[in-house]
Amino acid sequence: MRTLKAEMLESFLRENPLIVDVRPEAEYARGSLEGAIHLPARAIQHGDHHLPKDRPILLVCERGAMSELAGLYLEAAGYEQVYNLEGGLRALKKA
Repeated sequence: MRTLKAEMLESFLRENPLIVDVRPEAEYARGSLEGAIHLPARAIQHGDHHLPKDRPILLVCERGAMSELAGLYLEAAGYEQVYNLEGGLRALKKA
């Protein structure tokens, strides 16, 4: 899994990644990155998803820890283009 720094997000978005917000529903409902889909980390952990393997996947959460864990599950399932937003959405707000 690769780590993406908040200041690199704008250029990374040109690669057309699938943005996946792994936070619980209540947190996701308060807002996320534009175009993000909601898929809780628990669903990823249990393999309850149909994420594409042929496209970069950017995982986001509040602080970056939950999305990092979700990324490890995806890598274990054979995903190669997995990115974690370092510091999460909080870091992005500060950048």
